[in-house]
Amino acid sequence: MSDLAAMAPAIRQAIDDIGYSIVDDAVAADEIAAVRDFWLATFAACKTQAPVIWTPYFGEPNRVLYHRHRDACLYRSYDYLWNEPIHGPTRDLGIRLNRVRNRVVEADERYGETLAADRYAVYVTTSYYPSGDGRMTEHCDRTDGRRHWHFILPLTFKGADYASGGLVLTDRRGKRIDVDGRMRPGSVIFYDGTLPHAVEKIGVAPGMTQGRLQMFAIPTFIDLPETSDRLAERIPVGRYAKDRLRPFKRRLMRLLRRE
Repeated sequence: MSDLAAMAPAIRQAIDDIGYSIVDDAVAADEIAAVRDFWLATFAACKTQAPVIWTPYFGEPNRVLYHRHRDACLYRSYDYLWNEPIHGPTRDLGIRLNRVRNRVVEADERYGETLAADRYAVYVTTSYYPSGDGRMTEHCDRTDGRRHWHFILPLTFKGADYASGGLVLTDRRGKRIDVDGRMRPGSVIFYDGTLPHAVEKIGVAPGMTQGRLQMFAIPTFIDLPETSDRLAERIPVGRYAKDRLRPFKRRLMRLLRRE
């Protein structure tokens, strides 16, 4: 990983020039295997369906969810750094790669690991696009002006685990790049998230039915708890009613004391 960090200037130049940089042999095979095995088993057991979370709130619990919509179909984990990790090796690897990404964007290497004054932070996520239906429509990530650049570490591979589809990116020259077709075990891609990118539907073939699994750390802005609808949904009805009735109860007690 130290060798990868030393490559930050070259990676930055490639992203400035064409929008992405693929670095081979960046992560050891045993690390990939440990993360891959854990998440394939975890997603196979996932039964909770809910929309993709784009903006977490501070204090939100970690989650593992399945989302299926006309725009996307995937499983995704949300490992927030204020919680205990869902899987220690995954978080460790994600944070180390994010420190390289920070060097690439010329930020402090630990930037995002603690909540900044503007509520900017990162969290570690693993996404699984199941065979036959996994996909995400083309989009460009929004940004506030800072370099909104990502890394992605694939954990399954096109031509071995699935037959077709996967990550595609339109580079700065307007060329559509079959990213997954270029990746091999240990490869990491760094790219400008404001460029158009998508996950095309994951195709199957005999012996290639595993699906597409990837890991990365997402930089985002964290919501305040009081503005989050998801937090409100987690409050039990009884607790909500008790809280709403508390002012009336206090008023009644004051009236009774006067009598």
